[in-house]
Amino acid sequence: MKVTAALSVLMLLGAGAQASTDTRRFAIMRNGEQIGTHVIEVNRSGKEISVAITTDLTVKVLFVTAYRLQFTASERWVNGRLVALSSTSNNNGTRHFVSAEANGSGLEVKVDGKSIFIDPNIMPNSFWNPELLGRPIMLDAQDGQIMAVSVRDGGEEELTINNKVVKAHRYTINSRYSQDVWYDDKARLVQAKLVARDGSVIMYRLL
Repeated sequence: MKVTAALSVLMLLGAGAQASTDTRRFAIMRNGEQIGTHVIEVNRSGKEISVAITTDLTVKVLFVTAYRLQFTASERWVNGRLVALSSTSNNNGTRHFVSAEANGSGLEVKVDGKSIFIDPNIMPNSFWNPELLGRPIMLDAQDGQIMAVSVRDGGEEELTINNKVVKAHRYTINSRYSQDVWYDDKARLVQAKLVARDGSVIMYRLL
């Protein structure tokens, strides 16, 4: 199945509910050991969607903190288009404040107080919405960078999640870094995987 065809099926399956809340909690694993959590809450009401995202992770080496990431973000969507975004991050001491707001025919993005105008059809790299996989660029919500995107369809796989076998579709996303994401038959993110700069394997496992 081509990526575009798979996306059409996923979005049709995920578009039914008029008012709902879906909370996805992930354990962030590094080489098999939990180092943090990642939470995505998606609230749908008619044509509007609000999303809240929180990431908190700590890597310790010999009981000393070697790396820390804290990230929170909120998104607001209307008729399938991003109209507002706000995020704060502390990436091992490097802090960023990013906001975005629909403004006329574009999207005004402010990164640490500096503004740029970009394509209003861009999507942030929060991965809760598989429609991102069909876009040529994406917005890094952590630091405001615009990144080119290419996607490879990995096909359907069976995952074991909470002792249950789940059918999911796998995609490899190549951008600033490469990662794999899996979506279930309701277009929901169920797993993600990437290799960090130090070679460690980072997994987001659904709780």
